[in-house]
Amino acid sequence: MKSRGVPDFFLLFLAILLVGFGILMVLSASSIYAHTGIYTSKGCDYCKGDELYFVKRQVMFLGVGIIGMLFAMNMPFAFYKRNFLLICFVCLFLLVIVLIPGIGKLANGARSWIPLGGFNMQPSEFAKIGLTIYLAAIISKKGDRFLSFKTGLFPALVVIGIFFLLIAIEPDMGGAAILLGTAGVVLICGGANLAHLFMLTVPPFTLFFIGYIMTKGHALDRLLSYRDPWSDPLYKGYQLTQSFMAIARGGMNGTGYGKGIQKYLYLPEAHTDFIFSVIAEEFGFIGTSLFLLVFLAFILRGVHICLRSKDMFASLAGIGVITMITIQAVINIGGATGALPISGVPLPFISYGGSSLLVCMIGTGILLNVSREVNRQKNLDNHG
Repeated sequence: MKSRGVPDFFLLFLAILLVGFGILMVLSASSIYAHTGIYTSKGCDYCKGDELYFVKRQVMFLGVGIIGMLFAMNMPFAFYKRNFLLICFVCLFLLVIVLIPGIGKLANGARSWIPLGGFNMQPSEFAKIGLTIYLAAIISKKGDRFLSFKTGLFPALVVIGIFFLLIAIEPDMGGAAILLGTAGVVLICGGANLAHLFMLTVPPFTLFFIGYIMTKGHALDRLLSYRDPWSDPLYKGYQLTQSFMAIARGGMNGTGYGKGIQKYLYLPEAHTDFIFSVIAEEFGFIGTSLFLLVFLAFILRGVHICLRSKDMFASLAGIGVITMITIQAVINIGGATGALPISGVPLPFISYGGSSLLVCMIGTGILLNVSREVNRQKNLDNHG
């Protein structure tokens, strides 16, 4: 059995900083929701009175996530290469059954969760990892044949289109956009013909998004409120204006950890979609900048590891993970700051949510696995 290299401890350290900070922020942002029971429009009677309800669950999710990270970090890449079709099929199967009434749970107008005991699994989160592994495997297996439109790009786009549509009709356009962007970056890094990729993706997906916006009232409302949230600050623009208030109150130094005001039932979904606003209010410009620098360091370190890998599959799988986390963070922060329309996407490693945290930890495990292969090859070269 060949020896494995050591993982990249700097990346692991950055991941620990992010998840640790995430636990602290979930505690700060969720305690009032848990205490009052006002979590969703239907209430949260099962957590009323327990201020630690959400943070205790997040710690449980983190425990499962650590197991997933260790598994992904130690599993040889040959396993992923052999079973990429099975992984893809399982993810596809979950995306199908979540749409079936009675199996998929309907919440906030979307059927995106599968109840598992006292927990909810979100298949679209796992589909991002599954599709990344699938694309990395077929690109590395086909080699130069992937450059052919008929045998390379077109079959991949068909699979991407199926994943995209299944997530979009839940509907979860934020998740669909992240999956599409992640897949596009993996295809480009894998050598796809840019002209073919542009012609086959940009026009149809643009038409799809336009049609979706025009036929879904809530999507159009979000776009209109994004353009001018102050025109209707008590209804359509309520989420964004409250987020602006939280960010403005933070100023340069912030109000201090746990001392934010907007999370006291003013800011909707403070521990999920708008947790960045709570960070900005409590830590101010300086603290938020430090947080973003740690996040940026994690992303750049991940890219650095992937670029050093000589294994095409490992490199593409790692690039897919980094792209997924980056796009999700940009969409979440962009929505909270008004730079992008609100999409209901959680902030990676930070927001409350089991599926999101688990996928981020598994993705980190894949990156650490890539770093082990890089360090193993480095050791072989040094002793060769």
